Amino acid sequence: MVNINKNFNNLSDGYLFANIARLIQEAKQKKPKLSILNLGIGDVTIPLSPIISDAISQATKELTNAKTHRGYGPSCGFDFLKEAISSNDYINLNIDKDEIFISLGAKDDISNIQELFDSNNKIGVSDPTYPVYIDSNIMAGKTDITLLPCNEENNFQIQPPNIPLDIIYLCSPNNPTGVSLTKETLEKWVKYAKDNDSIIIYDAAYEAFITSSAPHSIYEIENSKDVAIEIKSFSKKAGFTSLRCGYTVIPKNIKINSQELNKLWVRRCETKSGGASYPIQKGALSLYSEEGKKQTDQIIKTYQKQTSILKLGMEKKGFKVYGGIDSPYIWCKTLNNINSWDFFKMLLEKFNVVTMPGSGFGKQGDHFIRISGFTPLDIIYQMLDRINL
Repeated sequence: MVNINKNFNNLSDGYLFANIARLIQEAKQKKPKLSILNLGIGDVTIPLSPIISDAISQATKELTNAKTHRGYGPSCGFDFLKEAISSNDYINLNIDKDEIFISLGAKDDISNIQELFDSNNKIGVSDPTYPVYIDSNIMAGKTDITLLPCNEENNFQIQPPNIPLDIIYLCSPNNPTGVSLTKETLEKWVKYAKDNDSIIIYDAAYEAFITSSAPHSIYEIENSKDVAIEIKSFSKKAGFTSLRCGYTVIPKNIKINSQELNKLWVRRCETKSGGASYPIQKGALSLYSEEGKKQTDQIIKTYQKQTSILKLGMEKKGFKVYGGIDSPYIWCKTLNNINSWDFFKMLLEKFNVVTMPGSGFGKQGDHFIRISGFTPLDIIYQMLDRINL
């Protein structure tokens, strides 16, 4: 008799973003004449840069020519993209191309990286947090998960605990709070990991939006290459949410019981991954040209302007707002101490405005909502006009 993976029974009911989508559909049915302004899920809204589409088209044409056709690509990614990442994103940080692994995006690698580790490992995750960190571990049978407060009391700087943890997930700039971890905070975490023989899984998917002095990579911190795996994505940086491409860095320094995690990940990729497609990787490569950098920077600046206007507008309405400086998200405290879901539902039902309830990211997120600055400016202005509390 076939048995299911019983670990799925330990998951909470429904995935957060799927639940929000369901509630939006219900709201549309109740008020079909009033448009819903969706500032919830943080998908990109600006069209793909021309240089990316041109590069993908050209790479696809190569596949139609017998002289330039190619079949299976390397599971860990093409050297041309890995070398560009090494010399641009990690300039002066000495990250070798063989320490870079091209993937289908940060979400895939965040979910799959736990395969490197035993199910008895003790996991540390910030609260609130991106749900995938917790759910992917639960699916794999890892249930010893400690939630680490990331809140107003510690200025959203998650602090190392006084207990040993084996695997720690850090996200900076943080999703959902929109606040970056400072150099000082990261130095504490690297020291903690060294002292406790721990591994840090560092999600830097929103790194391109940093405008403060916060580190753009954990490898700016001394000794971090001994303890940290870094995951980045082209999704939000360059609009790859429909194309899917990102990368993970696993320094060769990282060893557990004399085994290099880098070599184990190579083995895992060669067994379980066909790699990102050649045209998509050529599209990602175009971002590192001078014109590619120019077009990407312009899009990021547009999102930053939208987020700034959103942040200022909510503050003028009397809301206490965090984030929005290093991230396209603002973390907005609810009024009158209303819990997250009730406030979310009020905004949806009264104003047809969609946000994200903070408690959907964890208990410490209650009494907050996350609002996305990826939203076009006209919708942001409409939302600010509608909300009258």
